[in-house]
Amino acid sequence: MRGSHLAVVVGGCAVIVAAGFAAAPPMKLGSAAGPQEPVPGDSNQADPNQPDPTPGATAGGSGVGGGQAQTFDGPAVSNVRGTYQAQITVVDGVVTDVVALQAGTSAAESVAVNTMAIPLFKERVLEAQSADVEAVSGASFTSPAFLESLAGAFEAAGLS
Repeated sequence: MRGSHLAVVVGGCAVIVAAGFAAAPPMKLGSAAGPQEPVPGDSNQADPNQPDPTPGATAGGSGVGGGQAQTFDGPAVSNVRGTYQAQITVVDGVVTDVVALQAGTSAAESVAVNTMAIPLFKERVLEAQSADVEAVSGASFTSPAFLESLAGAFEAAGLS
């Protein structure tokens, strides 16, 4: 009898934990400058059905410079743990921000790993001013995919 009560308690805890993850609001990775994913009904979002006239670059101008912030998207890189895509912001040839446009899946483990790893990548890239930074320990799937996307963003910005 004692074993059956234990199973109920453990099972009950698992249901409560799962309900907590399901009810929790989505986490945003990267900077607090704005939403990382398109928000339905947001008129400031680009129409995904229209081609981007300057692939990889947003925010006006040609090349890097002129005092204006420009963003450059790396390619979306997929592996068994999801899709990863980096974006860098560049002002006068200096990388000023790094965000994850896509980071893994909505699975709790993926969210936890990426919540830890993406800020470390941001810190390392801003310090090095390069995509050639160390992988993050404990982020075995995030690291190679995010680093590959970062390299593409640097290439798109002409900083590779």
